[in-house]
Amino acid sequence: MQFTTLPRRKFFAAVLSLGCSLSALGQAGETIPATTAMKAVAEQVEGDWTDGRWNQADVGPFMSADIHTPQGRTLKGIAIKVGGTAQATVCFNTELLGYSAAWADGFLEFDPRRYGLIGGPKPKGRTLFANDITPGWMHDGKLDDPRTRKLGPLPRSRAKYRGLYRHGKRVALSYTVGETTVLDEPWAGDADGRLFLTRTLEFGQAAKPLTALIATKRGATAVLQKISGLAVAQLPAGDETLWVAALGQGTGLAVKNHRILLTVQPGAAKRLAKVFIVQAPLGQAESVVALAKANAVIEPPSRLANGGPGLWPPLATRGVVGKPRGAFAIDTIRLPFDNPWNALLFTAGHDFLPDGSALVCTVHGDVWRLTGIDSSLKKVTWRRFATGLFQPLGLKVVGGNAYVIGRDQITRLHDLNGDGEADFYECFNNDLLSAGGGHAYATSLETDSRGNFYFTKCSEGTAHGGSLIRISADGGKLDVFATGFRNPNGLGIGPGDVITVGDQQGGWVPETRVDVMRQGGFYGFMPMHHRATKPETYDPPFAFVPRVLDNSAGGQVWVPPGQWGALGGRMIHLSYGRCTALVALQDEAHPGQGAMRQLPGRYLSGAMRGRFNPHDGHLYVSGMRGWQTAAVHDGCFQRLRFVGGALRQPIRYATRTGELELSFDVKLDRELAEDPQSYSLEQWNYLWSSQYGSKDWSIRNPGKNGRDPVVIRTATLQPDGKTVVLGVPGLAKAMQFQLKYDMDDIGGELVRGTMAGTINEL
Repeated sequence: MQFTTLPRRKFFAAVLSLGCSLSALGQAGETIPATTAMKAVAEQVEGDWTDGRWNQADVGPFMSADIHTPQGRTLKGIAIKVGGTAQATVCFNTELLGYSAAWADGFLEFDPRRYGLIGGPKPKGRTLFANDITPGWMHDGKLDDPRTRKLGPLPRSRAKYRGLYRHGKRVALSYTVGETTVLDEPWAGDADGRLFLTRTLEFGQAAKPLTALIATKRGATAVLQKISGLAVAQLPAGDETLWVAALGQGTGLAVKNHRILLTVQPGAAKRLAKVFIVQAPLGQAESVVALAKANAVIEPPSRLANGGPGLWPPLATRGVVGKPRGAFAIDTIRLPFDNPWNALLFTAGHDFLPDGSALVCTVHGDVWRLTGIDSSLKKVTWRRFATGLFQPLGLKVVGGNAYVIGRDQITRLHDLNGDGEADFYECFNNDLLSAGGGHAYATSLETDSRGNFYFTKCSEGTAHGGSLIRISADGGKLDVFATGFRNPNGLGIGPGDVITVGDQQGGWVPETRVDVMRQGGFYGFMPMHHRATKPETYDPPFAFVPRVLDNSAGGQVWVPPGQWGALGGRMIHLSYGRCTALVALQDEAHPGQGAMRQLPGRYLSGAMRGRFNPHDGHLYVSGMRGWQTAAVHDGCFQRLRFVGGALRQPIRYATRTGELELSFDVKLDRELAEDPQSYSLEQWNYLWSSQYGSKDWSIRNPGKNGRDPVVIRTATLQPDGKTVVLGVPGLAKAMQFQLKYDMDDIGGELVRGTMAGTINEL
């Protein structure tokens, strides 16, 4: 399926959409009931998506999020549980490579709005220290922030986050400061009823001195003193004082105003340092020193870098093999909604490993590995492979490794010891700018033939907001490929590296649209034009999709050539809002435009991601709910099988001046096919404006609401018995047309449906 780019248009773009009546595919057997009562899509309000279950989940040893720390938001933060009983939590900033805060007696409080997906979590518990949102390491003697608008990671020459190692319940952070590698392990302990924090650092070769920010306390003045031969710093504040001590060769402490700093001397060999942080009354200096000396053994964080014990025993579910309905059947792989950790199963992406197993990510931060995906689905085993990711909404397997896109970065997951759980969460690329907007998701993840990665960034006030983003195959470079998107929730890459994106109705997006990308293209959402001069035009879509077919787009996937009969090589578009899949038909007379018609069947949740499994050739669909959708369950993982037989639907079409040609996959009853009353056609336009969505607007009478009926004068069945040419003198360029058909094939079987699409050119 080759797409071409059409000329740009002003204010209105022509579009055509195809939709067919639903022929629901049944899923036999019992189903797990919905976790909350669902309303009709049009009746849903914000309160229907408010749900605090995330606060009852065991999310694992850490959680990545936009965390509302006391001195400001840590936009790309990792809250890490520390201590044998998780007595405390520290928050690490992966952009600035320092700790924003630490607190005791709690973890995170998740915002219940939209299932926790729209507002960042807050620390839960008693604050131990709260640092400014500033770099964690000095550069040229300063803790200055060189970033534009204080967004994005520090320059790589200055510092770079490399990822984290998870070893059981312990975490070691990996990054560089200049040319020096650092492993940084936070932990907590108790002594005589008093909680203390430790920070153990392992340094590679250092040609220059290093200075790290340890703790700050606004309104206090840091004091440094030596007690019993050990340097101790303090930040007094009321009844409690924050005490800091440090051990390790070539390390020391320094104070500056309200800051306590760790100093590290240059060295050719690897070295260790250990920092103690404790709250204690002002007169407890000696006890602080005794505590530090009693815990003077320094274990290298590198001991955590080879894989550790697993945390998540496997779970089993039984799938349901669906009964064929026409040419298709939908199988359901049941999700382990009832699990020991109360983990939420809002499935958001998937792909397949070389051994035939599947990886499925959930938007609340997990990746699960599934085995037993066979023809019977009698026993499917689920193993929690990774946890704590930042709202992942896409997953791609490359070279046997899982790459996951979150709001913060692309993470490459490694199972270092082969136990079925990820041990190294590698930062593949974190150059993405994020300002913490509630809807600023990073969605979908695909690769082209050269290995470049692509994902979409929803709109927010950054240079990357509302854009299609490309990351080089080695992870070293990010660039903006196209702009002008509102809240895209999916993309696809097809033959010839054609790239498509589905965007959501709203301001400047009058209806759900599917676009074919050109590098540098602008796709209509004005706040995200990212141009010095405000554009007056936009790239017209491949197709607008009327809300009756799709009120909220997902991603796209291509049927492999030679599969699915007449649909081989076609693009499939997924509807999050309607929980359905649609076939995209390219206008054979004008390849830059097309139409959609619905495939039979509904999915149990909002369909977002589709992949054909190379091991069995079937289409697998995952999706979730979080805003308006017809979803029944939180998430789903289902298989669409082509079982053969006739589709009894259009498989090709073309628009020409005065005529519309349709080709079906079956021979048609001649009398009905040549009766113009077997068809009905409407056309209308939309308004490109800042208002939310658009009414239907007449083409014949601009300024009047409504659709234009178009008379079909003639219908002529061609010699092949499958192709009908409709004589339509009034056919015009239109942002939307909708064609309905109702007839029989030569065997008397019903051929009925709807197709809708775009006419940009005629």
